[in-house]
Amino acid sequence: MAVVTHELEKIHNSYERLQLKTLVPCNCETCKNLTTPHSYSLDSLKERLNARRYQIECDKSYEMVDIHRLIDDVMFQPVRADGEMNPQVAQLQNELERKRDESLTHRLRNSNQQEKLIINSQSVMEFEKEIFISYAWGGESEQFVNQLDQTLQAKGIKIIRDKRDLSYKGLIKAFMERIGRGKCALAIISDKYLKSPNCMFELVQIAKNGQFYDRIFPIVLADAQIYKPVARLKYIKHWEEKIKELDEAMREVGAANLQGFREKIDQYTEIRKMIAELTNLLTDMNTLTPDIHSKSEFEELLNAIAQRLDE
Repeated sequence: MAVVTHELEKIHNSYERLQLKTLVPCNCETCKNLTTPHSYSLDSLKERLNARRYQIECDKSYEMVDIHRLIDDVMFQPVRADGEMNPQVAQLQNELERKRDESLTHRLRNSNQQEKLIINSQSVMEFEKEIFISYAWGGESEQFVNQLDQTLQAKGIKIIRDKRDLSYKGLIKAFMERIGRGKCALAIISDKYLKSPNCMFELVQIAKNGQFYDRIFPIVLADAQIYKPVARLKYIKHWEEKIKELDEAMREVGAANLQGFREKIDQYTEIRKMIAELTNLLTDMNTLTPDIHSKSEFEELLNAIAQRLDE
């Protein structure tokens, strides 16, 4: 989109008297799927940034949208002051060329019926048998996970767990995204879990990758207040306060120094958007109590996992 915008600007600049008004399409989850998304005036967005306003409400979805991301979608500067190509735009152009080459290669392969895609079946099988666990560190939650881990290991079943399987300097976000894609994901839901950015990121990733009901195997600890609507609302309020707290702190810092912080706002906003639906789904599942699981040595849980892995 940035490359296209640059080419349009070159055309417009060739007409001295042409009055140009740039509209930026909304990139919220609702507008992404619309043929005519809501749009914002680019000049208006820049004025908001100068006033240290980093978000704007979409008139169609009423979601708060990050202004920097809106502008970045269409306004990467193609050429730097030293005359060199902006690396971001160069990367976009390289990506377009790579996609074109891949498309050509794909067509050539399709024309040759004797050429087959080689897949490492053993690696695929191992991936499909992976069992992940998502939980909050410390306290009752970790004690319960330790017990679950030991019981499953005694039965010859290994779960993939961050403290054991995420190596030194391993990428935390990539590991959490891997949990989100897993065929089986155990989720030990606690009060701390529902207030943790990392835990909730994992839960959101599981939901975003589809088949949430089939892939998640939750156990709800006693301190997770999700069964009473009034108590569940406190978690929504918690994330609204986290968004407000970070947004206010960001306004005290120059926009050029906020690398990484806007992504956190987006993450908190996504959690805020999905936590009501996710906790509602969890309350509708008969997850059994932790005591029932412990006394049965997790028999019901293991049967459900085995059934899922055989699918």
